[in-house]
Amino acid sequence: MSDDGIFLRNSWYVAAWNHELIDGRKLARTILEKPVVIYRGASGKVVALDDRCCHRAAPLSMGRIEGDDIRCMYHGMKFEPGGKCIQIPGQDMIPPKLGVRSYPVVERYNLIWIWMGDIEKADPNLIVDYPPLADPKWRGLPGYMHYKANWLLIVDNLSDFAHLAFVHTHTLGGSEEYAYKTKPVAIEKLDDGFRVERWHMSADPPPYHCKVIPNKSDKIDRRNIGRMIVPGIFLLDTMFAPAGQGAEKGVQVPGTRQYRAIHDAGDAQHHAFLLELSA
Repeated sequence: MSDDGIFLRNSWYVAAWNHELIDGRKLARTILEKPVVIYRGASGKVVALDDRCCHRAAPLSMGRIEGDDIRCMYHGMKFEPGGKCIQIPGQDMIPPKLGVRSYPVVERYNLIWIWMGDIEKADPNLIVDYPPLADPKWRGLPGYMHYKANWLLIVDNLSDFAHLAFVHTHTLGGSEEYAYKTKPVAIEKLDDGFRVERWHMSADPPPYHCKVIPNKSDKIDRRNIGRMIVPGIFLLDTMFAPAGQGAEKGVQVPGTRQYRAIHDAGDAQHHAFLLELSA
């Protein structure tokens, strides 16, 4: 298929949380500037189709789910999960090529992943492997953050730890000292993105970490790791350890706490899954 040069279409994108598809709900989403309808059929199968009837372009998200199929409520045309039109009220002959595009979808880690590119290249093994999402030791909170900004600016924001000191001073940034005293200790260019590691030694704990520690004035050694995976998925790993006990050398320090987040920065919505683990 043609590529407009703006989006990487042969990639897996997060389209929804699976809990959003309960009770016969139909989701109207815009993925890579394409309107898509997503629903779960009676068999449990998740379906993603172009959100437009091929007859008069009525949104299928305003249609009716019938089994695993969906019916357009303008003229009643019905489409099966593969996108083929299988019924036209009042008309026995159905053109064999009449239908809408169907997109490969995979349900994994409580997320609905969608492939917007060439169907024959949709390999589920290319979906990001992130074990904490399935590990009961990690507590998580799924959610969305909606931005009134171009999605490229969100990718830029998540790629840059230096802004924490000023934008998030009173939450996870802690103080402006972070911008002056820390430098990346590792910057790796990888085949599918990059990895950046940054340490802040003997620092004051930031406000949001103070909420979960008994001695709020104790110094900490803090590590941030950012991992960007094409097309715009970010894995963020933050660790706070009591200062001066060798956490930077790999020592397992009692009282250490870790926070992880996975973000999918799409062009229409931003999905975040926040996780926490105490050592």
